[in-house]
Amino acid sequence: MTRVMCVTAIIAIALNLGGCATLDQEQSAQEVLSTEAQALDAPASWVFGEQTDGQIAKDWASVLVDPLLASLIDEALKRNPSLRSSAQSVARAQALFNQARSNLLPALGASLSPSVNGTLEGSGMSDSYSAGLSASWEADIWGGIRAGVLASDYDLIGTRASFEIARQALIASVARVYILAIEADLQIALTQQTLTAQEETLRIVKVRYDLGAASRREWVLAESDVAEARDNLVVMKSAKTDAVLALQILLGAYPDGKQGVAQEFPKVADSVAAGAPAELLRRRPDVISAEFGVLSAFYVTRATKTEKWPSLSLSGSLDSRSGNLSDLLDPAAIAYSLGLRLADTLFDGGLSQARIDAASANQEQALANYGQALLDAYADVESSLNTVEILKERSKYIRQSADAARETLALAEIQYKQGAIDLLDVLTFRQRSFQVDRTQITLRRQSIEARIALYLALGGAGVDAETIHYATQIE
Repeated sequence: MTRVMCVTAIIAIALNLGGCATLDQEQSAQEVLSTEAQALDAPASWVFGEQTDGQIAKDWASVLVDPLLASLIDEALKRNPSLRSSAQSVARAQALFNQARSNLLPALGASLSPSVNGTLEGSGMSDSYSAGLSASWEADIWGGIRAGVLASDYDLIGTRASFEIARQALIASVARVYILAIEADLQIALTQQTLTAQEETLRIVKVRYDLGAASRREWVLAESDVAEARDNLVVMKSAKTDAVLALQILLGAYPDGKQGVAQEFPKVADSVAAGAPAELLRRRPDVISAEFGVLSAFYVTRATKTEKWPSLSLSGSLDSRSGNLSDLLDPAAIAYSLGLRLADTLFDGGLSQARIDAASANQEQALANYGQALLDAYADVESSLNTVEILKERSKYIRQSADAARETLALAEIQYKQGAIDLLDVLTFRQRSFQVDRTQITLRRQSIEARIALYLALGGAGVDAETIHYATQIE
């Protein structure tokens, strides 16, 4: 028996060396990932926008300075149902990793079986007891089990990165609807101010009409502008309600429209620290998730290939049987068995090769997805940098236009009171000033949104070291 086991072990070791040599000749996942990234030929610095190659902000609070917004973000991270659901995906991936890792360890079992024996016609009865211990272990001679564990570990890391995608997206969504609500408040205040001026103009026109100094056309025109301003006020209030409801949903709160926001937009830094394109590979959660998807797919393929090779398993057991419970541990009642099994599939109708082909296709698909994720990430940053710069330039011109429009309106109102110009001119200048002021508020909101989009494109707060680690203990 001992000779048979030794011969079998020697054969398994020889096959192991040959199989490992074949697998080790394959191109590694890290080499393929590096080739895929280099194929995009990313520049050393970003192309669009004025930015500094400095350290990217470490958290959202450094990008948007607003204590109320910071507290709302914390609340959303704790209560948002969708994020809680994403967290369970991480828990599931962790369980699957633990399940795969258990395959590296022996399986142990124990049993205890008391029984009563007797005959149907007789009155005598006897007791008997049996107990047993069993152990089994499959030798990982080709590294397939270890490869499966690594694949599960990389899946876990990728899932953690995917959770970070959802987390960063939630923060950005809260910030966006928060500033939308602030914009709505500012637009309401501007519209109310315009409505007050229109109502005052209507009062003056009515007095002049009663005195015969104004025409019916001027009175009707003034009434029309008042009605339009009131309609704008209704629209702006509706926009504020919609923004608040959206914010409350993100917070996981009942949407009753009672959530308050700040009176002014959050403060943002004047300069943009966008780092370098190379940093994106270690910051963007979606790129990291795609990267570990490739690593997982490579090890799944490796594990699948080892299924074509023979398997070696060891088993052993201890069994004891006695009529008395106290005698179960008596060495004379204990029997043992040891076994070694070397098995291989001779013919499976092409099933093994089909599995390898499917795993290889999945591996190539994961690699293509990584390349696309990286390309999308670069495009997001370049586009966001360009948007930030364009809005910065537009804001300068709109500010000049707003100042000029307000001065023109003030002069027109004086001239109208002096009878030098018609009411239509005043209302035209007022409407122009109102529209430019509205555009100015909207541009301020868009500029902050562009900063939010840029920070999100840069990976947000990044992915912490605990999320991204390499399985050095089992590789």
